Amino acid sequence: MDKLYKTVLATVTAASVLVCSACAGAPAADQVQDPDVGKTLPEMTEKITIPASIFKFANTDIEDNMEAFEDYCTDVRRDGDDLILEVTPTQKEELIEMYAGSIDDVLEDMEKDEQGYYVEADTDHSRFIYHIDENIDGILQAKMLLTITTSDVLTGIMETGDPNWSVSAKIVNCHTGLTVGEGTFPDGSITFGPDEWKASYDGGAWLGARQEEVMDMTGLTGPYEELTDTQKGVVTSVVQMLDWIEGKYEQQFHYISYAPGDAVEQEHLKVYPEQGGESDVVTVYRTYENGMYRYEDDYGAILMRPAYEEQVRAFAEQYLPSEGIKIYTEIKNGGSGAAEEEAILNEVSAVTYIFMDDALCSEQYEAFLEAVPDWLTENCQGVPAGIYLRMAESEAWKQIGRSDYEDKLREDIYTEEAECAISGSGKVTVY
Repeated sequence: MDKLYKTVLATVTAASVLVCSACAGAPAADQVQDPDVGKTLPEMTEKITIPASIFKFANTDIEDNMEAFEDYCTDVRRDGDDLILEVTPTQKEELIEMYAGSIDDVLEDMEKDEQGYYVEADTDHSRFIYHIDENIDGILQAKMLLTITTSDVLTGIMETGDPNWSVSAKIVNCHTGLTVGEGTFPDGSITFGPDEWKASYDGGAWLGARQEEVMDMTGLTGPYEELTDTQKGVVTSVVQMLDWIEGKYEQQFHYISYAPGDAVEQEHLKVYPEQGGESDVVTVYRTYENGMYRYEDDYGAILMRPAYEEQVRAFAEQYLPSEGIKIYTEIKNGGSGAAEEEAILNEVSAVTYIFMDDALCSEQYEAFLEAVPDWLTENCQGVPAGIYLRMAESEAWKQIGRSDYEDKLREDIYTEEAECAISGSGKVTVY
């Protein structure tokens, strides 16, 4: 198979549609009870745009899809080469469930092939890695690359309402871990053939070296072949999760710890970035179901933290001397790394600790504390946020650093404490 998405997939999927009317019965418009008049009213709908780029990517006709979507939506209409859907919450959920079913069908076919093929994907529907080899059935490969990618992208559009999509895709030799081809869609393509497959084999040298590297990280000794199955499973998982995070951010990450996951906690890997420090702990989470690994990480929070802290510092230094304060922020959510710097305060939920040297005069502290509620109201509307003040004696204050400030919070070293917070609804509390 020489060219994917641009040639082979076009011939395999020329008649495909994004919604299969044979998959399920069309959901009726939802009904809600009006408590004031006791009447049942149609549920509110929302508009979702399915962009023309999806139809081009899937090599499918917009008119065929328009007819198919009509069975599942309250209304469907064209807007140029895009489709505008009006769906109720139940109808949207039905569509998402159908896309999940389409993915599961392909994954089941992959599992039946019994060649160890599997797929890795971001939970935000922006990145896929397909682990296969050159012997995969051509139809299965086309279904895997097209159906899984398209269905997952459509799920993301349904969930977020954002028609702007971009997907990074990579083909990896499942035996060696080496990349065969990669590209970004909808504008790019992946091209590979016999030469690329041949180059992806190195007698297992790359994988062996990677396994030895991870064994050293995790404290395992001896030849890989002599490890127990459980130990081999740990090495394999750490290799996969490290490769994922390093490929996503195109930098090296250093191992801290790994937890395989159980009934209590999710499988996760803790690392810190080469372009950072040991206190910048990044957690990579992974789930597995039917041949697909789903990944998410919190590195975006670390990437956004400097910009957030800079704005808090600019505010604090209006009242407090810069040499007498230390500011450390924990991003709670919204940490995708994509928020504009000027909008970060009202797009990201965070808690910021400001540690102060008690050499500061009490008037400065009181003036700052009085200003915090108004600043939160003005700058942090729409997301929960907090500014927590801690004043300590000079010697204790000097010992507080980014790597251990959370531990220091539990120590009895503070002469003044105050916590100011704003809720998502805009309510400010001070205590």
